[in-house]
Amino acid sequence: MTTGIVSEAARAPTARADLPDALRIGIMVAFWLIMLVGADPFLDGTAAENAASRAGGNVVNQILFLFMGAASAAVLAWRGREALRPLATVPIVAMAVWLCVSTTLSIEPAVSARRLVSLVIMFSGAVSVLVLARDVRQFATALGGAVLTVLVVSYLGLVIVPERAMHTALDLIEPEHAGSWRGVYPHKNGAGAAMGLFIIVGLFWARMGQRALGITVVVLASVFLVFTNAKTSAVMAPAVLGLTWACTLSGAAWWRRLVLLGPLALLLAATLGSVLSPTIGAVIAQVAADPTYTGRTEIWEFALDNIAKKPLTGFGYGAFWESVFYGGGADATTWVNRATDAHDGYLNTALESGLPGLALTLWWLVLRPVSDLQIQARSPAVDPVTMLFLRVWLFGLMVAVFESVFYQATNGLFFLLAVSALGLRYRAVAPVIAGRA
Repeated sequence: MTTGIVSEAARAPTARADLPDALRIGIMVAFWLIMLVGADPFLDGTAAENAASRAGGNVVNQILFLFMGAASAAVLAWRGREALRPLATVPIVAMAVWLCVSTTLSIEPAVSARRLVSLVIMFSGAVSVLVLARDVRQFATALGGAVLTVLVVSYLGLVIVPERAMHTALDLIEPEHAGSWRGVYPHKNGAGAAMGLFIIVGLFWARMGQRALGITVVVLASVFLVFTNAKTSAVMAPAVLGLTWACTLSGAAWWRRLVLLGPLALLLAATLGSVLSPTIGAVIAQVAADPTYTGRTEIWEFALDNIAKKPLTGFGYGAFWESVFYGGGADATTWVNRATDAHDGYLNTALESGLPGLALTLWWLVLRPVSDLQIQARSPAVDPVTMLFLRVWLFGLMVAVFESVFYQATNGLFFLLAVSALGLRYRAVAPVIAGRA
């Protein structure tokens, strides 16, 4: 049985030794759990050390990433160079080169270099889960099983350690979120994004034949999402499901670009546009219940001011917030001075990698996946794994309007976004996974 990318080399019986299914599933589940849970489940929000900068890194996280890096290297060496060849596109290679340039020119090269290593490991793990599964059902089993595990543990946390599984009034950072569920995640917004993803994964699992388990995941994730009080994810999840359904009404390229990218462009215009254009800002102030988007406009203005200071190279990958501006120092009197990111993935990318980095990100991560979808699925119908990739990709892009998702090496949403964007790339040239009937 072939694995991963279907190619002549993969079909050759002597190309490589087979791997046991238990090992394949074990590695995939381990990767999913590392990225979906991280090194600090049930973080204590009342501990001073958890409210401080972690620019120096987390030892447990470093160990987990070393494991993932070693396992990914072994998987990719086993799969061979043909597994990476479809990824050697101009936009992907150009973005990789620019990240190296941004790291070299960083105001804190050591910080940027350390974060770049973590990002390379994360991307290696993303490619590994795409090429490791024996077939689509095995891929679904590993992903669905990992997601169900996270859900069960998060619910158990609400019963066993509720002070760690939800925000409390004693939290040192944002105690105003007291009562909002967060499960294994450090913040309600991270939990909300995860639950939105889990709903998408549950629907995929159900379509792959595990109807009862898939529906269970959807129900558990939906209930949890409501109690996170994460408004962005609560709105984006159903919106993404509706838009990706509309995408299947026609196979025409213009229709898919309109349905998938049109709402994203409108969302960016209504949010960042309200800061960049006084006219748009005035319109939003008239029609929106909260024209500041929960105070985000203040930090977007701050980010834009700093982007203007270094528009070409940015401050360096991962350097600005963690090394230059983490928490604003001792005079943290406003939300901007307590911010640890731009609360917008697009602005955060420009701040760290300059406008060229933002342009390349839009090319490889926003525009190219739609072209890849069109190459792979010209008919209106979209198969389950492609629909999974499409939904996760669009969900990640839309959440990134309000949260700094892009290039966060330890962010589970970005990991799944990378898996989905690269998965659509693979699907454009050959099935990622040789599906069984």
